[in-house]
Amino acid sequence: MAALATTLTSFSTNGDSKVYTTPGHTALLPRLLTQKRRVPTQNGTVASMETLIIRGTKDASGAVLPSKVALSVQVRFPIDMGPSQTELTDALTILKDVVASDEFAANLASQGFIKG
Repeated sequence: MAALATTLTSFSTNGDSKVYTTPGHTALLPRLLTQKRRVPTQNGTVASMETLIIRGTKDASGAVLPSKVALSVQVRFPIDMGPSQTELTDALTILKDVVASDEFAANLASQGFIKG
């Protein structure tokens, strides 16, 4: 498994959520990575983990825009799935393949779909 290449600096922790800053973070142009989890307490419930990346933006003249770039991944799975997590691993493999593809990157700004 590849090591994380981005440097994360712990910013805050609040129970089941953590916020990290990433290189270049400022108050005006935030560079944040947030992780939130839901830990189930009984069988029949769903565990979840969400990772959210937020980036401040500027317009062509360099003025800071109120809108931000936000990328999010949410993973949900039944807590009673058992020791075999084959389905979770298979889904993660497909997600990595999609996000790493040139087609996915090219379609972000145009909001196009993968041609599959």
